[in-house]
Amino acid sequence: MIKPRIVLLIFVSGKVVLTGAKVRAEIYEAFENIYPILKGFRKTT
Repeated sequence: MIKPRIVLLIFVSGKVVLTGAKVRAEIYEAFENIYPILKGFRKTT
C-alpha cells in the first residue's frame, strides 16, 4: 500500500499478514482500506 506503507501477505488459505507498520493504528487503517477489495474476491461455496 502507498499510505500507510504496509506490506500485505495474502495466502490462498485466506490468511492475511500485515507487516511494516510503525504503530498499531497503521495496521487498522490498512486493513480498513484493503478489506472491501478482498471481500470482492471471496470464494463462494
